[in-house]
This record gives sequence, structure tokens and C-alpha cells, in this order.
Amino acid sequence: MRLTGLLCWLLAGVCLTAGGALAGHHPVSPMLALVLLCLASCLVAWQPRLWLWLVPAGLPLLNFSPWTGWLMFEEFDILLLGCLAGGYARLAWVRPADRPPQPWHTGDGLVALVLVSGGVSLWRGLADAGGLSFDWFANYSDALNSWRIFKSLGFAALFLPLLRRELSQSTRLATTTLAAGVVSGLALVVPATLWERVAFPGLLDFSSPYRTVALFWEMHVGGAAIDTYLAMTAPFVVWALYATRQPALWASLAMLAFWGGYICLTTFSRGVYLAVLAPLLLLAGLLWLQNQARRGRSAWQGLRQQMGAPGWRLKASVVLMLALVLEVVGVLEGGSFMSERLASAGQDLSSRMEHWKSGVGLLKQPTDWLLGKGLGRLPANYAAQVPFEEFPGDARHQQQTRDGQAEQQFVTLYGPKTLEELGGVFELTQRVALTEPDFHQVRLTVRVRQTTRMELFLCERHLLYDRACQAAFLLIQPAEGVDPFAWQPITVALQGPPVSSGHWFAPRLKMFSISVVDAGAQADVDNIVLTGSRPHNLLTNGDFSADLARWFPAAQSYFVPWHLDNLVLELLVERGGLGLLACLLLGGYALWQLVLGRGRLQPIAPYLAASLVAVLLVGLVSSVMDVPRVAFLFFLLIFLAIESSKIPGDALDKQH
Repeated sequence: MRLTGLLCWLLAGVCLTAGGALAGHHPVSPMLALVLLCLASCLVAWQPRLWLWLVPAGLPLLNFSPWTGWLMFEEFDILLLGCLAGGYARLAWVRPADRPPQPWHTGDGLVALVLVSGGVSLWRGLADAGGLSFDWFANYSDALNSWRIFKSLGFAALFLPLLRRELSQSTRLATTTLAAGVVSGLALVVPATLWERVAFPGLLDFSSPYRTVALFWEMHVGGAAIDTYLAMTAPFVVWALYATRQPALWASLAMLAFWGGYICLTTFSRGVYLAVLAPLLLLAGLLWLQNQARRGRSAWQGLRQQMGAPGWRLKASVVLMLALVLEVVGVLEGGSFMSERLASAGQDLSSRMEHWKSGVGLLKQPTDWLLGKGLGRLPANYAAQVPFEEFPGDARHQQQTRDGQAEQQFVTLYGPKTLEELGGVFELTQRVALTEPDFHQVRLTVRVRQTTRMELFLCERHLLYDRACQAAFLLIQPAEGVDPFAWQPITVALQGPPVSSGHWFAPRLKMFSISVVDAGAQADVDNIVLTGSRPHNLLTNGDFSADLARWFPAAQSYFVPWHLDNLVLELLVERGGLGLLACLLLGGYALWQLVLGRGRLQPIAPYLAASLVAVLLVGLVSSVMDVPRVAFLFFLLIFLAIESSKIPGDALDKQH
């Protein structure tokens, strides 16, 4: 017992220290990051169950990568570390009542197997990248990307003891709190999406080729972050509607369901449509079976009782269903974008299959097939080994030293290695706050070894799509004189239409970007200054003295090397056959417990099962594990399914 208490204190201290280090190095506001860490720690230490709501509720909000420049770390990590510190401190300080030791379950072994497999894949990933090299602003081809992929599983495993404690005290209350947190998180996505749609394509514009991304900035290189999140959370909205008895709250949840459907539709993702609709149909069947199994009553009697008898619920549910049907028809028939995507489905599948084949082709050695290339190593290996599928560019911070002292810091921008058609796809960007819409000028110093084309843009841009832009196109020649690689000062005016701030209630985000266009070319850039009619620099860290803080790499229209677009193949390539088998066994066991095993009588079981199946359906055509905060929630729900199934069905009511 004493050893367990000491271990909890140790874990609390480690998490608090790690969170403090992360918050202290926050590129924008270390003080606010420290406040988040301390607040989360204190709240969870005071009310341990609060993390079950706080973590899923904060998930879609706590990533500000376009403002910070962080790719490997995010504000959500700080929240998790704060909750872990507070939770373990409470666990060490207030010891639970002695209970008989719990028997070893199959689920425990499978969790351990996945953790061991993940650890091996992490080690292989670091080795494949040449060893661990720490950089606050590392990118997806660096060694730290292996840690980035691993942390979703690692964080979920650290929450396991806290989850077990809450489930042992009240399974129903713990699962209800977590489900409420998931619904609250989705409620944050709704206003973010409405803001994005109003500010850019228009709320009712369903013809422009614009796909909603909301606050999932991980999609700056494509991917399915919002797809997976929406599919995973949709069943919990049904849970909230099903469980609510108060008309006012039910009406609010109905609005959430309506606007949640709007978000799903405006992703214009065929995978999302399938991954939301099919699990909801499965959910209806699982609820029917659960009501049939519980207390020996008929399924229809159980469902009728669950509906709560008030006449308003049935009528309101019918109205909501009609509204959702009309919404689907309105989005699909009110514009041409979805019909265009449906028409190209066959071609997309063909190219996707070629993509899958190329990804599996990375496994060349028997050890690759067995253990994988390593976590986070897919992008670097794919871009390096698959012909004509290279990265469209790169940006690297550089530091010149003289006599051991830093002399100058700058960034080297690279164009694509060989493919001219990828020129300008990769950009180094920064969010800017403009005071005037019209005249803007850029000053910078550049040096090149060969004639190099560069592009500068100032655009109204949420993440992936440009609206109005001002631009300058540069042709940089090597310097004249003794040193052709000398620095050259350049001043250029941006040309184009005024950049609008949009509506006061839906302001448009603005983004400055710079890129190298020519294949095989590179340019060193320093001292970037963006000004309007006043001389104040609108950019931060334009001299790169703070590394790449505030600078955010992004791609447009081409995302092939970063994602394999299939969950099974993603696991196979990075974790190998053993890792894939371990994950399949873990997920299969969780679903078995929810549908046919001991956990099937848990009130939350049908919704959990539908949520997990939804992620698997998204995984048929998209990657899942390359978005850590979404993958974390997926693992947490799997662990919840396994842990809640350990409590016998006849013990549920005794906890209350």
C-alpha cells in the first residue's frame, strides 16, 4: 500500500513537471498555459471525477498550432498532464477503501500487449529516424513524430488507474460524466463550424469546393481528424437525447443534433456519411437487444419505457428526424459539390488502392512485416521511397555560429525535390491581424545559390482554402559580386484585392505565407517584415530568433505522403503484423464485451459500441492514429468498454 502511494506521488510529480515544462515553453502565452495546467490539476485533485468531463470537453478546442507553430505538442497535452497530476495526487492522498485484489482479466492482458507493442514501435521509429533528437518545432519527418503518435496510447494508459477508481465508485455516474463530456466537446465544434462557414464559403453555399475543418488544425496536411471525431461522437448525441427528460434541455440537444448533422454534411466526406449513418442504425439494433435482455422484459416494452412516456418526446423526436432528413436533402440537392465528389468515387477508389499498395510496399524486410517501420515513420519513408510522391517542400530553422557564438538565425525553405507541379503547394505560414485591408508591403533578406522563384501571399484563410489574396511573385538571382551566396535585401508590394475582415460576428482569419516554387531549389530567408500603411511589423518572430515559433507549415491540395488513408494498413506499416494483431484483439475484445459479453447490460454499452464501430468505418478509407487527440479518445473509449465490463450487471444498481 505504501509503495502504491509513493508511486502515485511520483507519477503526479512527473506529470506536473512535464506539464510545467511544456507550459513554460509555450510560444504564445506561457502564463495562460500554466494557468490551464494549475487549474486542471487543482480541479481534479478537488473533484477527481471531473476529468471524465473536462478531458473530452476540452479536446476539440485545445490546439492552437497555427498560432504557436507547434506540431509535436499541443495545449491538449497540458490539460491531460494537469488532470493526471491532480488525479494521481488525489489517489495518493485519499486512499480508497481496501478491496480484495481484482483477478487478472483477458482485457488487462490485451491492454498490456498493445502497450508493449506500442513501446517497441516507438523504439523502432526513433531508430529509423536516426535516434531521438528533441526540437520544440520538429516536423512530421523528424524522430519526435514517433513520440507524437505514441502519446495518444501513452496518455490513455496513464488514465487507466483513474478510470478504474471512478468506475469502482459508480459505473453509471462515471460513464455518464464521460459521455456528457463528449457531447460538450461536440457542442464547442458547432459554433466554430458556423463561424468558419459564415466567414468563408457561406452558410448555405454547398457548391464551392470547401470542406469544413472547424478547429482541427491537424488537417493542415490533410487527413480525417474531423471525420473521425464526428463519427465517434455522434452516438453520444443520441445517448443525450435518449436520456434527457427535461424539455428545454432536450430542445438544446436537438439543436446540437441538427447542427452536428450540418457539420457532417459540410465535410462533404463520403466516409463520414457512412461512418455516421451505419453506426446509428447499429445503435438502434443494440438498444433493442439490450432492452430485450434486461430484466426479462420484451424489447418493445423496454424501448417504450426508455422513451419516458411523455407525449412531447415522441412528437419532438419525429420533428427532429424530419428536420434532419430535410437538412440532408437541402445540402445534397442545394449545391453541386457533393454530386461532383460522388461522381469521382470510382476514380478516387482506384487511386486510393494504388496509394495503399505503395504504402504496403514500404515493408521490405521480414522485421518490417513483423514489427513495422516504427511509429510516425510513414510520412518520411513514403516520401523518400515511393516514386513521384515526394513532400512538396520543407522548412528548416538554421543557425550560423562563429567562434561558438550564434551569429544569425534564419529559415531555409525548400521546394519539391523533383516534381515541378508541386511547386508552391508547401508554405510556411503565420496568422496575422490586419488593421487595413488594402496596401501591404513585405521586406525580407534572401540568399540563393541558383535562380529561384518564390511566392508571397496574404490571404483570407481558415486553414486549407484561400479566399481573397494579395500576392507577390519573386525571381531571386544569386547575388552579384565576390560572394554569389550573399544576403540580398528585398522589398516588394503585395498586389490584389482588399483583404476583408468579414462580419463582426464571424471575422475572417488572415494568413501570410511564403514558399519556394522551383523543384530542387532552396532559399535562406530572414528578417521578414509585413507592414500596412503604418510601419508596424504585422509578423512575429520574422527574424527567427525564437526558432519557428508562430510559423506554421501547411500544404494545399496535395497530402499524399502524410497519410495512408486506411486504419488497418496504417497499423500494419508502422506497428507491423504483431502490432496490428494486438490492436485488432484489443478492439475486438472491447466490442465483444459491449455487444455479447458482460458489458452489454451497461446503459452506455450500445453507444460505446456504435462509437467504436464508427471509427473503424472511417478507418476503411482514412488514417486515424496520426491525429493524437482524436486517437486518444478512441483508446480511452476502448479502455472504458473493457473496464466497465468487469462490473457484473447485477452490481450496477447496488452502486446507487
